[in-house]
Amino acid sequence: MNCDGTSSTIVAANSCSVPVSSLITSPFSLPFGSSVYAKVKATNLVGSSDYSTIGNGGVLLTTPGPPLSLSNNVAVSTMT
Repeated sequence: MNCDGTSSTIVAANSCSVPVSSLITSPFSLPFGSSVYAKVKATNLVGSSDYSTIGNGGVLLTTPGPPLSLSNNVAVSTMT
């Protein structure tokens, strides 16, 4: 998986990302609109933590949703 903690690159970055393409193809084959739930476990020289509680990281969408709560900033959009 993309977030393998044995990778020195992942360890150095202190983070990782899972691309949508890996979730919609085998072995997961999640359809668009599926919720994605994740849990994490930290490991260091002392040992490993327990797994975190499961959190909802998002929903797989084919296109982004429309922007919400937009307002006009007259100072930026007015020609002077």
